[in-house]
Amino acid sequence: MRINHKDYIPSPHYCSLRCLVLGEGLLSSMLSLLLMIISMVVLVMDNTWHLVMDMAELWLQENHWDIKVTHAVWKCLDWLDRNHKEVLVIIMVTTVMHFIFSLMLIFGTMFYRRIFLIPWMVSHMISIIIMIITFTCWTFMSFFIDLLVAIIFPVIGGLVLGLWIVMWRQVYNFFTILRERDRHVFINIKMQEETKNIFLLA
Repeated sequence: MRINHKDYIPSPHYCSLRCLVLGEGLLSSMLSLLLMIISMVVLVMDNTWHLVMDMAELWLQENHWDIKVTHAVWKCLDWLDRNHKEVLVIIMVTTVMHFIFSLMLIFGTMFYRRIFLIPWMVSHMISIIIMIITFTCWTFMSFFIDLLVAIIFPVIGGLVLGLWIVMWRQVYNFFTILRERDRHVFINIKMQEETKNIFLLA
């Protein structure tokens, strides 16, 4: 028998959480779409990539850092310049998948299908792990760049990372609520069927 959530009156907390998850799905889909468009433009237009690399090289030349850090950054930029098409293709494929998962999140939230929330939670958790690694590395490197950067970047990076973690936590809470509701509905349906069988046997 199909589980129908509309037969049960949702609590105000449930409604607000559902609206919040819908907003997160829309935000996630728009960010994925924006990153996908930027990657596509940079991949198709070589002049854009060369312009970005020239700006990065000029910035490195104007800022005198620690020698070892400077050499490490130059090596990373050189590797990125030689393999930028492969990197952009990977970014595009990843953002397309995350965009699809965001649409699944919206669909699952609208129609109470918790199984559609799982791909987004896995994808978003992977992005959180990548952000933690990037945040740690850049926070360490910012101390060799500039004092102002060393102060501002951890604050901004920490706020973005915290927002990403809160978004995942809200979706997980909504997933847990749907799981509990499914379990209660299933138990009620089973009890009704058992009661009906008892009356039929009597």
